[in-house]
Amino acid sequence: MEKFFLCCFFCVIISLAKAQDVKILTYNIYHGENPAKPGDSTFHHLADFIILNQPEVVALQEVDSMTLRSERIYGEKIDFMKKLSRETGYRGYFGKAMDFDEGGYGEGLLAKKGSAYHTVSLPIPAGGEPRAIAWVKAELKTLEEFYFGGTHLCHEFQENRLAQLDSILSYAENLDKPVVWVGDLNFTPDSKEYSRIPAHWKEAGAESGIQQNTFGTIEEGAKIDYIWYDSRKFELVEYKVLNQIPYSDHYPVWAVLRMKKEE
Repeated sequence: MEKFFLCCFFCVIISLAKAQDVKILTYNIYHGENPAKPGDSTFHHLADFIILNQPEVVALQEVDSMTLRSERIYGEKIDFMKKLSRETGYRGYFGKAMDFDEGGYGEGLLAKKGSAYHTVSLPIPAGGEPRAIAWVKAELKTLEEFYFGGTHLCHEFQENRLAQLDSILSYAENLDKPVVWVGDLNFTPDSKEYSRIPAHWKEAGAESGIQQNTFGTIEEGAKIDYIWYDSRKFELVEYKVLNQIPYSDHYPVWAVLRMKKEE
């Protein structure tokens, strides 16, 4: 019996020592409505997609909470993230960026295991829509933790996007765990905003050599959705733009990261 428990103990130690691959998903969901079929909900397609692929963490943009728009689509006002959390079994969180249509509009997060969910407002020096980033401290099966942030930057003014980037990066550098941040950033790889990001932050698409559009169509669109990770703490295993998923005017963006072991 003693040998059995010793064996179990060492198996646990070995499993914790192994690096766990971290599956990351970010997706602008167009408030859960099919843009090609107004009034057609994409909720169950999204839930099934998440259940099938089992990412550790998910960031969603353009999320409604208790809006009249959701009532038009679903027949009643719904808390989209609460409903999605129940459907998928993930821990969900809604980070409101602004009041909208008698409810809220902003960022959604899902994590298999997460804590310290919170929302940080982002600057808008040029005016325009309020913006925010939602954060969660996610825990892996290996018991390692990292911060995961999801955001949707200003679509109107470069001045806002630059200020919002500065705010996010300053905040991320002061967190006490490794960081991944993602979202619909509304700038392209040839932009001033992209080049503003320090070199230790790696963009998964560029690192993989894949530069597919994430918005619009495969042929005519733009790459504006990203997964950024701290290369001092993570390495890239896989990156994909899932352009076969037709439930929004954006495509889901997927990456697998591996946390580096401390030396």
